[in-house]
Amino acid sequence: MVRALREAFDDGRLYVELSDDGTAGGRRRVGRVAAFAGEEGLATLATNEVAYLRPADHRLHETLVAASALSRLPGPEYRPTDRLYLRSPGVMARVFEDRPEALKAAAAVAERCAGAVKLSGEVHVPGVRPAPGVSPEGELRRLAEVGVLRRYGRRPGGEVRARLKKELECIEKLGFASYFLLAHEAAGIARDREVPVTGRGSVANSLVSYCLGLTSPEPFSHRLLFERFMHEGRRDPPDIDLDLDSEGRDGVRDELMRRYEGSGAAVAATANTLSLRGAVRVAARALGFSPAETNELSRHVPARVRDRDALVRPIRGWERALREPAMRDHPLQDRERYGLLMELAARLYGRLWQAGTHNGGAVFGSGGRHLSELLPLEPSGREGLLRAQYDKDDLEYVGIPKLDLLGLKMHTALRKAGELVSEKLGRKINPLAPPPDDGATYALIRTGRNAGMFQLESPGQMNLSTRLKPRRLRDLVAQISLFRPGPMRGDLVTPYVRRKNGLEPYSVPLPELAEVLKPTYGVMVFQEQVLEISHKVAGFSLAEGDLVRRAMTRERGPGAMLALREEFVGRAVARGVPEAKAEEVFSWMEGFSVYGFSAAHGASFAELSYASAYMRVHHPAEFFCGLLNSQPMGFYSPRTLLNEARRIGLGVLPPDVHLSGEGFTVEGDGAALRVGLSYSRGLSRAAVSSILSERSGRPFASVADLYRRTAVEKDSLETLARAGFLDALTGPNGRAGALEAAKELPEKRGRRESQPELPMPHPASWWAAREGRGVRRLPVSGTAREGMEWEALSLNVSRHPLSPYREALKDLGVLSGREVLRLPHGTRARAAGLIECLQSPPTKSGHPVYFLVIEDEAGLLQTTIFRSVYERFGHLLHREGAFLLDGRVERTDARGFAFLVQRIGSLREALKGSIPSPRVSPSPGAFLRAGRRGRRTG
Repeated sequence: MVRALREAFDDGRLYVELSDDGTAGGRRRVGRVAAFAGEEGLATLATNEVAYLRPADHRLHETLVAASALSRLPGPEYRPTDRLYLRSPGVMARVFEDRPEALKAAAAVAERCAGAVKLSGEVHVPGVRPAPGVSPEGELRRLAEVGVLRRYGRRPGGEVRARLKKELECIEKLGFASYFLLAHEAAGIARDREVPVTGRGSVANSLVSYCLGLTSPEPFSHRLLFERFMHEGRRDPPDIDLDLDSEGRDGVRDELMRRYEGSGAAVAATANTLSLRGAVRVAARALGFSPAETNELSRHVPARVRDRDALVRPIRGWERALREPAMRDHPLQDRERYGLLMELAARLYGRLWQAGTHNGGAVFGSGGRHLSELLPLEPSGREGLLRAQYDKDDLEYVGIPKLDLLGLKMHTALRKAGELVSEKLGRKINPLAPPPDDGATYALIRTGRNAGMFQLESPGQMNLSTRLKPRRLRDLVAQISLFRPGPMRGDLVTPYVRRKNGLEPYSVPLPELAEVLKPTYGVMVFQEQVLEISHKVAGFSLAEGDLVRRAMTRERGPGAMLALREEFVGRAVARGVPEAKAEEVFSWMEGFSVYGFSAAHGASFAELSYASAYMRVHHPAEFFCGLLNSQPMGFYSPRTLLNEARRIGLGVLPPDVHLSGEGFTVEGDGAALRVGLSYSRGLSRAAVSSILSERSGRPFASVADLYRRTAVEKDSLETLARAGFLDALTGPNGRAGALEAAKELPEKRGRRESQPELPMPHPASWWAAREGRGVRRLPVSGTAREGMEWEALSLNVSRHPLSPYREALKDLGVLSGREVLRLPHGTRARAAGLIECLQSPPTKSGHPVYFLVIEDEAGLLQTTIFRSVYERFGHLLHREGAFLLDGRVERTDARGFAFLVQRIGSLREALKGSIPSPRVSPSPGAFLRAGRRGRRTG
């Protein structure tokens, strides 16, 4: 080995490392290693193994090592030392005082390494391979010329030609032609594979991108400005983001990386830190708590603690967390018993936990230099996929553009819906290119019943839809751009809505701004408007205007902002603008810059929002089928989506092992949906495939026949029986007979000797993880049939779980959510429903406000819970799944409709005794969440 190393390295570049970890064994090893070096004639080098910064951190390191190895402390290869920290030169000199030559060697190597990584300011543009003899710039021009004719016809106007020429010249001057070609190649791979692809973000400001087919919003009609994306004064690399069908994204990315593996291709890294809840789990695992105990200890612990002192004084985080209503009566309230765990968790909170892989950021070698010459690479954990050891910020810092190939589940859902519609109509349709300006589509959006619509389905967006009343794509662009934390905090929504609906007039500070602000009713909504205003008022070029925008959105000292203000005002005054007006406009822009959103991003999303809304209106069964078969995605659980489909008149057909597909299917010429096999808990892919394959040959004669002919395991067979898939196999005995037959069958041979295939993730498991709580279910009427369906499918197949309680709810004075939405301002009312979501987003005031979304037979209702009410009743929100809510209706210009909750009760407790309990209790492994029962419609 030594001989091979001598041959690989020049003289004077091979050393033997000496590292003293402070243990007796470590000191003995130093002596043995030094003796070996002397025998081989090699120089020694003094180092230290660094696992943490300070000696006091050794317990955290040992905790992380043990947890990573899934063992309890002290963990594998434990060393009783706190010396694995970053030692100072003085400490190193004392440790190796008897080996001065090793210290000198360390200093020499450090000096030799200094400056090895130089930041030249150069952007390392990915290298592409156009046809022999063709430059990247020439190929980009050719593709742009082809694209402009496709987009604008045989004779594009002069404005189009001039802008295309300007953009191409800028791209070529900055050296980014190869980057555009790489993105075009990725989109081409996607289209060849029939994987839907669209661009998002500021790249949609580019006419070149539009002509290349990377983006879909037309730049002129949306007032999109190339300079918002890139210009000669901006040296950082541009960012091209492509959204692809989630199920086809990896194939597109892998093919693109295969083509460029010779010059190096990898994905960006992410740095994952521990939340407080995650820190509790890590500490509990290392301290030897069982998985069940770990789950109990971490349940309801806030993921983040909003305490500015949390990192400086870690225990303050616990003081804040333990006061949360969610942690009332929590085991961690016993601080004497769990003190060590809580101390470790508090110190682990916020620390780096492990490296992750960016969902879509791909990076490539550049200009004849292999990627490994530009940054360090490592295995990603996925075969054949390398990962850069830099995250997105590091990549920007060293000048390496990444190409974001992002998975978008709405593309997946629309593609599946489009395939079903194409099959029904007998001709291929493109769900991403619906007829424009469809009145019925906008009419539905205005009702606010937007479940399933891309970017429009959250309760807040539903509310805004009823207020803003969109009638064209431009309205959707504004709606999507306004419903962001910044514009909400800046209260841009209210004046926009009032002015759009003619409820108040608007004016602009200067006549020059009329053209810029008229489309948004005098409200600055888009970042691109800063560029235009700077140009119109102060005579800045659009590129200079973008520099103004960037300066305003970044932390600048008062001196820098003062200089920027003086330049803007001075140039405006020189153009004849009154100084006071120029000052007013600058202050206006400066205040807006915190809240602005890119019009290009809004337009990209708005087109997809419209496409999803069109499909819901005109092909509802196929649309909901696509959504239910593309989980996890969107805002709502599969249960709520299925109930929404039922509310608009679609039938819900029961599971049937001979009729159900892998996922949901459309039946009755678009009138009904049938539950698919993938919704039965615990089934593996092999089991589903074997059911579909075997039944195509001949039907199953009995439960035992299905068990014998397929890869279904015994526990999964019982779940199929509970869900109702096997009802038809037992004749008049139905569900009970199927379950009894499944239980009587023996386990399959060899199961104990070999590990069966892992079950598929359940389509609703993401929702249970998001809401993060287990809830006892409501009592149900009749037999246990609905309870078994809910337990096995996490769906209400037979009927809505509140259906049996209609009369009981009336007796309690409960109004449906739809009735509450129609009540006038100031009305007190009582509502009830199953929890769909509990959120606490940022607010303008900074005070926490909670939004609880409940669902009843009539639909969804968002309710507002202020802190005082949350502190009284919040513990119920984290332990129950169905609520009785007393509150007051509020209608204001600022918020539109709101239902302000004043009291929260358990609906389960309120309904006790109103209907007999089921004869068979569901198992404790039921789906975590709202007391919802299964349901079935014939």
